[in-house]
Amino acid sequence: MRLKFFIISLLVSTMLLGAVPSALLKTMRKELDRSMSDLSLEGEKKPYFISYLLVDRCKYSASAKFGALMDSSDTHSRFLNVQVRVGDYRFDNMPSADQIYDYAPEDNKANEEYKKVPIPLAEDSALLSRALWLMTDIRYKQALRQYAKKEGRRATEVEEECSDDFDRQNPVSYIGEEVRLTVDRSKWEQKIRQYSSIFADYPEIQESKVSFSVEARNNYFCSTEGSEIQEGKLYCWLRIIASTQADDGMWVQSYRNYFGWSVEGLPSDDSVRKEIAMLVNEVLALKNAPVMEAYVGPALIESRAAGVFIHETYGHRLESHRIESRESGETFKDKVGSRILPAFLSLYDDPTIKDYKGKPLNGFYLYDDEGVASRRVTLISNGVLENFLCSRKPIKAFPYSNGHGRAQMEYIGWGGIPVPRQGNLILENSRPVPFEQLKKQLLAECRKQRKPYGLIFVRSEGGATNTSRGFMELFQSNPLLVYRVDVKTGKEELVRGIKFGGTPLAALNKIMAAGDDPEVFNGFCGAESGSVPVGLVSPSILLSEIEIAKDAASNRKPPILPSPLYPSLPQDDGKDRSEPDL
Repeated sequence: MRLKFFIISLLVSTMLLGAVPSALLKTMRKELDRSMSDLSLEGEKKPYFISYLLVDRCKYSASAKFGALMDSSDTHSRFLNVQVRVGDYRFDNMPSADQIYDYAPEDNKANEEYKKVPIPLAEDSALLSRALWLMTDIRYKQALRQYAKKEGRRATEVEEECSDDFDRQNPVSYIGEEVRLTVDRSKWEQKIRQYSSIFADYPEIQESKVSFSVEARNNYFCSTEGSEIQEGKLYCWLRIIASTQADDGMWVQSYRNYFGWSVEGLPSDDSVRKEIAMLVNEVLALKNAPVMEAYVGPALIESRAAGVFIHETYGHRLESHRIESRESGETFKDKVGSRILPAFLSLYDDPTIKDYKGKPLNGFYLYDDEGVASRRVTLISNGVLENFLCSRKPIKAFPYSNGHGRAQMEYIGWGGIPVPRQGNLILENSRPVPFEQLKKQLLAECRKQRKPYGLIFVRSEGGATNTSRGFMELFQSNPLLVYRVDVKTGKEELVRGIKFGGTPLAALNKIMAAGDDPEVFNGFCGAESGSVPVGLVSPSILLSEIEIAKDAASNRKPPILPSPLYPSLPQDDGKDRSEPDL
């Protein structure tokens, strides 16, 4: 068994042409040095490590429905994540992942006190210093309570693992350009009104929404180890969703999401209009589709949905804080060097890339929320497990961070502690099979198992997974477009009202082949440290068996009267409202 790990041992110093340290960063450094020098309580331990992360976020968002602007707003907010550690790198105050809830009562009080500290939006160094001073004081006192409790636990509980609590990192200096929010608000308000007005031609569509947002986010980080980081990114989203009710009361929906690193990276008007027309057709077809029964059998997950499947089955179980936790199922513990995927598949996570084959990836970042440079991590090579996604909390045989410690700054339920999270998770296939051939293999497998039909999953809206020991480790995906393929005729029939899932290890052992058609899925992943942006890339995946269950249904009847938008539609107004085959 060969274990792979490494540490960056050089001082990285990068100064971009024209980029200078922000006054915010200078203020943070000054208060950090003061706290590290003077912060102490008589008879108690002094901090051995402090870090400040300030996130400045300016966001413009607008939405429209059926041609009418529903909201248009600008927001400017700031979030401060102050980490204070007492003890040493070997043993400090920070609770492990499975201890965090035991600390909740006292920590919740500290977190509530922490949230009440006002963070100035003005460029006022005195007011920012005041906020940092108060937050550092709260976190230091909290750290002392945590340390005392943790020492008590160490004296009375059995320790299964004995990894260090924090890894050592050499200082990093990176001063990137700050980004500013610039957007033509009136232009985009007009665009989304026009996009949303298309739905007004379809009385069968009960709900629809078109939303647009641009966010300028600047991160400022400094630590007592000497790191200073300034990184800015611009996020642009266009989201379109439509839904309606079937006659049995079940809601059906579909969507389109577009992400870009600039507004110029979003699709053209013609492209959006065509996609909205397709979206309408999908929703109306779902409205009249039969409800799928429970089923176990072969399935083909198209690339647009396969990324979510890999994210839920593999991604979360390769986040290192789940490997040494009494609360976690530790699915892949002691599996390094073992085959856990077919030999033709490899999996890696690479937050350093902004796009994949020309398509932007939402999980891009240069430095994680612990001030560690992001890097590509080969998790599974030719089916064999090699590595995990690591933060600065070491685990056995993997003592150093690989730049995946992340947290949602608005979420401080865990005190804002970053944990290992996915960035851009990418599945690659060394034995690609054309999609039409995968469909033939699907039908062949159905005949082999004497199944009357197979399933093709086209689009997914997300999923969920359970990694704890209390119950079976399950995953679930929520597909939006699913086709039932008749084995005898090859006819594809749209069905609705289902979800698929199962136990990850069982599902992963059913992978038969993968396609030559990798697609990007951009979204947000919610876990212990909040919601973080992720990019997922996967080809289509053929499974010999998957389990289907019925989705939740509604018994509320559709509206009795027709919509007032369409009080008396003419019999023939020249508009095509047919429901063409998808």
